[in-house]
Amino acid sequence: MERTPLAVTLGDFVAALTFQALPPTVVDKAKALVNHALTVGLAGAASSRSMAARRAVIEQESLGARRTGRGQGATVWVDGTRATRAGAAFANAVTVAVNNQCDSYHMLTHPGVLIVPAGLATAEGEGSTGQELLTALAAGYEVQCRCARDFIPSTPAHGFRASPVFGILGAAATTAKLMKLDARGITNAIALAASFAGSLIEGQRTGTRDADFAEAQATRNAMWAASLAAQGFAGAPTALEGEGGFYYAFTGSHTGELTYAFTGPLKADLDDVVADLGRRWEVLDVKFKIYPTPGFNQPVVWLASEMVAKHRLDADLIEHATLEMNYLETLYPSPKFPRRPAPDGSGFGRTDYMLAYTLITGDYPVLERNVEDPRDAGASTSAGIAARVAALQKRIEIVGAVGRECFAPRLSIVLRDGRRLVGEYHGRELMWDFARDAHELRRFVPGLPIASHQYDRLVAAISGLDKATSVDEIIRLTLPDA
Repeated sequence: MERTPLAVTLGDFVAALTFQALPPTVVDKAKALVNHALTVGLAGAASSRSMAARRAVIEQESLGARRTGRGQGATVWVDGTRATRAGAAFANAVTVAVNNQCDSYHMLTHPGVLIVPAGLATAEGEGSTGQELLTALAAGYEVQCRCARDFIPSTPAHGFRASPVFGILGAAATTAKLMKLDARGITNAIALAASFAGSLIEGQRTGTRDADFAEAQATRNAMWAASLAAQGFAGAPTALEGEGGFYYAFTGSHTGELTYAFTGPLKADLDDVVADLGRRWEVLDVKFKIYPTPGFNQPVVWLASEMVAKHRLDADLIEHATLEMNYLETLYPSPKFPRRPAPDGSGFGRTDYMLAYTLITGDYPVLERNVEDPRDAGASTSAGIAARVAALQKRIEIVGAVGRECFAPRLSIVLRDGRRLVGEYHGRELMWDFARDAHELRRFVPGLPIASHQYDRLVAAISGLDKATSVDEIIRLTLPDA
């Protein structure tokens, strides 16, 4: 029997999905995803790249008087300028991306950088209710995560960044859902987005920062895909799995052969992309990042911090530390195109540095700038702490383990007195619900452009999204003078 094209099945699912069909855990997770993207977006709004993105959008796509609500365009967070929906989403997505504190699905994709800005801009412009937004976000995350799950490591092996490549599909689905397109229209939005996808890893490999804009540009393309679908333009139904389609272009095979896999065989079943839709929710496997460092370092910092507290560890007494991680986490962005080591010997993301700093100080500051680049100095420290960190780095060994899950580090510490301490994560520790993520996000409050009491109102408004008649209050609360 001939298989229904993947884009058609996904389009049918997104079109038919209702808020009432969402499990409570999915609704809670969708709210957490909004809260996380907005909080880290507010925190990243002052970065030079965020300001550059805002200036470019305002110069090219401003729509005049500032206001919030339904109608032409959408609001640029913090600034308040009314711009085209795609322009506002672009500027807002950059703020979410710049400090590497967004959400993460299987390490190499970050759905919230694309889907939340696209969803909020579209919901604002369309006058959507909170329930409509939450439903569209759940649908978009499901599309992206399912299309990406088994194929993620193979994409950078072919020179492409996985996050914008797969994220464009989810952002297109969310936008099309909020625009109330029917199943055929949503299918076309996904298919057109597949054709519009792209983004190179060369910038990350060589140390430039163009990746900070890649997801944002994919967000624009996703919203245009949905807008064109709304005008009746069609994409190929087999745009994903066709012989010359998305999977062939971005993974090297349209039948599921893989170049790399996090774990398991180098073969994926395309039928799994749409298996159990509406019953098994991949969005629940999305993890949260709060430290300004790549995703694979997040559980390392958490684990090290917990071990320091549990054992009252004095880092100067460490003889040697061994950190085991999934092998792909040590060869970012791809084993085929590894990044040159930093001057201190660390690979991309500077895992040695992040681990040493955390073992010495007990934590890592969330309001520091992103330290993925080998040229970054890392957290501002005294000369004494910097010297201790450099010395401890020489006693740290990073082991890339084949078959070990992502976000599942194992840390073994040998002390000078011969004692051995071991801690381990299993990969699901950072899959927080709304309450846990909101608790951790309080650490950002001193660095936000809005007052603490206003931030509390913002979080409360997001928590009550399922009862909101629009997203206007949430958007308004991103503005410092609200």
